[in-house]
Amino acid sequence: MEQADYLVAFEFHDDVVFLEPSSKPTAADFAQVKTSSSAKPRKISSLVARKKLKDESQANSILGKMCCNFEGVCSEYDVRILLVSNVAFEFADKDVCAKDIEEKYRTKIRNKLKTEIPSLTDEQFERLHFLISGVSIDKMQTYLTGQAMELFKTHFGEEHGLNVHSWVRLIQGDIARKNNLPSDEIKTVDDLISKKCIGRSYVTDSLAVVAKAKHTIDTALVNTQLGAAGWTAADLVRLSKAFPDATYDYTDGSNAVARGIVSKLEALFEAMNNGDIELAAFCEKSLSAIGAALEHPYNKKPYLTALAILVFYEKI
Repeated sequence: MEQADYLVAFEFHDDVVFLEPSSKPTAADFAQVKTSSSAKPRKISSLVARKKLKDESQANSILGKMCCNFEGVCSEYDVRILLVSNVAFEFADKDVCAKDIEEKYRTKIRNKLKTEIPSLTDEQFERLHFLISGVSIDKMQTYLTGQAMELFKTHFGEEHGLNVHSWVRLIQGDIARKNNLPSDEIKTVDDLISKKCIGRSYVTDSLAVVAKAKHTIDTALVNTQLGAAGWTAADLVRLSKAFPDATYDYTDGSNAVARGIVSKLEALFEAMNNGDIELAAFCEKSLSAIGAALEHPYNKKPYLTALAILVFYEKI
């Protein structure tokens, strides 16, 4: 959906909902992600099993609950059901539509669902899709961070110098706020769109804000201030050479060491900022307060100073 005009609700009765197009949706995909730390294929039984409730009735199975969306608030739309797994299914080791599953497995799944939801039609059953992500649990955050980094490189270029991690936190915060609204309060598609969804336009608008708010580093001013503080011409040349690596690490949310250093630099900035913080003083304090505890190459003066300057321009 990279170029699609979409809306996404990240939590609606345990499903992620994709609506397209955003202006007047005609299609709705209900997706659910199931993860496992085991590499064993996911069994059909785990997808159609139903727990017995206290009143002796049975709860919906995973697939059954998802298929209830055919009759839900988006019932007038072109609805698809997408079950995503990080491991293979016993009936497929690649993405597959229900109608293309081997007959013995297809019949087993369909019969179980028909028993659970008698109104389920064959046409609806064939709109059930099984997808395999190929991303393990422990790699998911790294994967998402990598996708965000690629998005920034596409929009702003390789040497953008922007804090991807801060932008990700902004997006996650808005998603969490919308997720906190109970799904039972959503009665119509309009409710779903206005109270639960964010869209492609939200993402592009947030990127525009990031670009507008970008603080371009004034290298001449940096050199003047550091020169006045005792930095030699050779020191300033080394600093210039350190900026590409520091910028890459600063924007690389998957670099845990760099993220830890940046967090300490941000805390130091807040502690020193009394409304009149000087760049040279902040850089000098960064070297003395943080540099001694770091290992090579993170403890190198040009590199750590470059990181400190990036934090300074982000925070000032």
